[in-house]
Amino acid sequence: MDADFSRIQQLVERPGESLSVEVKRWIDPDAPEGQIKIIRAVLALRNHGGGYLVIGFDNKTLLADKDHVPDDVRKTFHVDKIQGLITKFASEAFEIGIEFPERDEQLYPVIVVSPGVKTPVATKYELSFEGGKISVGDVYVRSLRSNNTPSTTKAGWKDWPNIVDVCFENREADIGRFLRRHLGGLTPETVREIVSSMTKGVEPQVDPEELLPSYLQECEQRFQEVVRERKVELPEHGSWEVALLLIGDISKHSATQPFLQLLDASNPNYTGWPVWADSSIFADTNARPRVYQGVWEAFLFFTDPWATVDFWRLDPRGRFYLRRALEDDVHSEKIAPLKFMDFDLPVLRTAEAMAVGLAFAKAMGCETDKTQLAFAFRWNKLKDRQLNSWVSPMRLVRVTSPAYDDEVSSFVNVPLDTSLSALGAFVHQAVQPLFAVFGGYEISVDVVEELTRRLIERRLR
Repeated sequence: MDADFSRIQQLVERPGESLSVEVKRWIDPDAPEGQIKIIRAVLALRNHGGGYLVIGFDNKTLLADKDHVPDDVRKTFHVDKIQGLITKFASEAFEIGIEFPERDEQLYPVIVVSPGVKTPVATKYELSFEGGKISVGDVYVRSLRSNNTPSTTKAGWKDWPNIVDVCFENREADIGRFLRRHLGGLTPETVREIVSSMTKGVEPQVDPEELLPSYLQECEQRFQEVVRERKVELPEHGSWEVALLLIGDISKHSATQPFLQLLDASNPNYTGWPVWADSSIFADTNARPRVYQGVWEAFLFFTDPWATVDFWRLDPRGRFYLRRALEDDVHSEKIAPLKFMDFDLPVLRTAEAMAVGLAFAKAMGCETDKTQLAFAFRWNKLKDRQLNSWVSPMRLVRVTSPAYDDEVSSFVNVPLDTSLSALGAFVHQAVQPLFAVFGGYEISVDVVEELTRRLIERRLR
């Protein structure tokens, strides 16, 4: 097995879902040393918001560990045993699951740590061996090493703001569900007025709608240049683009490896193929990021197992761009290219771009109460497409007229202090112009908020 992130990701990938991943060599869960490693990693993932602990690989090279493979992997890592270990040592009980994907005729255990933490989880008992120990009250987190790569460590003062943010987001989501359940009389318009009144204190000093179209055009031209340089023949497809400008005081960064690693470590990876996916260790060296005129950029073009056309730019000055082929044209064997547009995908991809943009801005040190995120979204080659629901076949989509416009754009300003649970209103503002080209279709705010919530909570199966 080669050291390719896409291969290791397949161990834990589910359609539309990918949480934080911790990778470790083979562990003996019956020995104190192995138990400590599992407890630390699982509690850190729980405090991070959920994730996967993949066992049986080297965490640096991502090569399979051939040493100390258990005779019976399923028995050694039985869910009852691992759940019992976590329940015994965790200050707050939470559910884990274990899956056993197979690669090269070898089973590998993947411990699935559920999201939803509302108070930090600590250790409630001591456990030690000759080389180390855990103590009562230890709180473990996924933190950044000096080179901006994530690792499991005991929480320090720099980690507590993120822990509190994760817990607060989950509590806020519960409050939102309570209000929707018990205060059903609140209309979407009332909710938008409340959100507007809460965020009106953050006003951009420049008009982003004057800057974003030219930035979109600049990046589109750069994409065409790269395609010509690579001399590739792209499949026929439409595309969607997102451009993001951070408006406010931006901390000084430069196009260095630490900056790229900082953004990669901050990307929540809400989906199996996240927006602005770092391709630094991809086997195809042409897909790896490069610095062009002080900006990181990457062009990802694959045809196997399905066609992928991604081009992104990460500017340390606080400008970000992504162009991606519509999955309706390149990822589905069920439908012909340029004929349909799935109902769910534009909402999910827009919500993901906004959520990742918020994470990037916070990682770059922007002040939450003084920063705006100005987004532009653009979809093209829409003419004659029909709304469809091939991703979620159980969803019923009312038959509408096909799209007449071939291209549509939208602009949305999102304050950095916006909570993830309040993101749905901004997503709706961004996607409504797109749905309107299909015979004036009006997408429900409730539907958009539900899809956004499922993305944030990683419940896309």
